[in-house]
Amino acid sequence: MSNDQLIDTLNERIKELSCLYELSNISANINLNLEDKLQAIVQSLPEAWRHPQHVIAELNLDSKFFFSDHLPQKHVSQKYILKIDDVDRGYIAIHYDANLYNESVFLPEEVTLIKTLAQEINKIIALSEQKEREEMLQKKFEHSDRLVILGELTAGIAHELNTPLGNILGYAQLIQEHNADHQIAQDTEKIINSAIHSREIVKKLMFFSCEMPQQMQKVSINSLIIEALNLLKFTSKNAGVEIIFTEGSHDIMAKVDPVQFTQVIFNLLINAIHSSSAGQSIFVFIENNTSYFSLTIKDEGHGIKDSLKDKIFEPFFTTKPTGEGSGLGLSVVHGIVKSHGGEISFVSKENTGTSFEVTFPLN
Repeated sequence: MSNDQLIDTLNERIKELSCLYELSNISANINLNLEDKLQAIVQSLPEAWRHPQHVIAELNLDSKFFFSDHLPQKHVSQKYILKIDDVDRGYIAIHYDANLYNESVFLPEEVTLIKTLAQEINKIIALSEQKEREEMLQKKFEHSDRLVILGELTAGIAHELNTPLGNILGYAQLIQEHNADHQIAQDTEKIINSAIHSREIVKKLMFFSCEMPQQMQKVSINSLIIEALNLLKFTSKNAGVEIIFTEGSHDIMAKVDPVQFTQVIFNLLINAIHSSSAGQSIFVFIENNTSYFSLTIKDEGHGIKDSLKDKIFEPFFTTKPTGEGSGLGLSVVHGIVKSHGGEISFVSKENTGTSFEVTFPLN
């Protein structure tokens, strides 16, 4: 091998090592998400090839494409599959303009290089996705823990408030019975109404903390939903919103507290109506298997902001103006669902809509 050939070989090797080093730096950058990392990788790849000024690098992950530059209509290429957990997820490819180069442009060493780079990229993708899954799981656990603590706190608050509210209500009614003054009667009526309203809030807090006794019965879920829809006909009509119920192929019988289950339907539907604009629709679905049934309520409304998604089940949290909502609707739904041994989840996108799904055991 001549000195010139040796120098060329060493230069190519240096470029390969530099590219691998750059991949390592990109992988370690905690400020980049996976897509940003893949784009940065694509931009760094051309420098490792013999004619970097003419190289167009491409990376395809799950049909999402990343390019270092515009791809010519006619090109010559080398490609290597990206395989993660034995599943083909895409490929990396190096292209040259076919008007400038033919297949012989690729060095034998570059065949080995693209394989090595693909293996490194596989690791970067796998690690990023694993980290994302762990963060989502941690976030879910923290949210569940917070709701458990809130449940314990609200249960204590509800019990502490019940006694003084009962006293206020009892003495106010006693004054009302033995009073002849018109002004005092009016003032007493306000006290009684406020005490009753406060007692209803306490009752909702007890729902959230699963403290309310349940009257479990085997009932027709379809019938409960239809009854709730009939009661909300006037509300939905006034809002200009159509509710479309898809019943499924058969009636679902399940053991639930009918009052509490109806409250779940009401709260979710009323939220959906308030989130929707005139002319939009709300879709209600039910389905079941041998152990569970699920109720889905999907609207086309304004959706939930990402910054609020972790808070919507917390007591007293509301996006409505002061005086228009207690902020207990979804927290009550959460408490009822959990006390039935069920699960609740939602998917929401701003300006697109929200879909809530609640799952209950049949027995």
